[in-house]
Amino acid sequence: MKRIKKNSIKSPANRLRYPLTKSISLIGLMGSGKTTVGIRLARKLGVAFVDSDAEIEIAADHTVSEIFEKYGEEDFRNGERKVITRLISDRPGVLGTGGGAFMDRETRKRLKEQTITIWLKADINHLVERTARRDTRPLLRAGNPEKILRNLAKKRYPVYGRAAITVETGAGPHDKVVNDIIWKLNQYLAKEKKKQDNAESKNNRRS
Repeated sequence: MKRIKKNSIKSPANRLRYPLTKSISLIGLMGSGKTTVGIRLARKLGVAFVDSDAEIEIAADHTVSEIFEKYGEEDFRNGERKVITRLISDRPGVLGTGGGAFMDRETRKRLKEQTITIWLKADINHLVERTARRDTRPLLRAGNPEKILRNLAKKRYPVYGRAAITVETGAGPHDKVVNDIIWKLNQYLAKEKKKQDNAESKNNRRS
C-alpha cells in the first residue's frame, strides 16, 4: 500500500508561495510516475500522499487485477469513483489516480472542481519500458503492451490535456519532475490568488 502520512514526514520543505487550500491530483497513463513522483512531491510540500488504487484495494479487499478479472472494468470504475470522492474530501494532500480515473466524466468533474489536476505527460517509449518491469497492469494483458499504450494515449491524451497543469516526465530524475511541478504550481496559485483578490475587490466596491 502506498500511503505516506503527514506525521511520518521529517523536515518538510514547503517551497510554495501560497498554502494549498485543496488537494493536488496527479493524472496520466500507467507508468508515468504518479506514485513515485507523488510521494516525493508530498514530502516536499509536507502533506500526505494517497494512491487511489491502493485505497480501492483496501476497500474491496482485492487487488486491482482481481477486481478487473472478477467484476470487470465498469465495477472497478464505480468503486474508483466512490473512493476518489472520499479521498478528495479530506485535508489538502497529493492524490495519485489510476490511469483511467480522469476518463470517467463524473470523476473528472469532481477532480477538476475540488483539486488541482496535474497531468504527468510521458513519451510512449518510456511508458513501455517502465510498465514492462511489472506484470500488474490488467489493461496490458490483452495484447501487445506497446500497441495498447499507444491506443490508450491516442484516446486519453486529449482528455488529460484538460488538466490545470501539464508537466513532462521522462527518463530524467524524479526530483526534477517534482521541481517542475512546484514551479508550475507557484504560477497557477499566483493566478488563482490574483483572481480571488480581483473578485474581493469588486465585491468591496459594490458594498
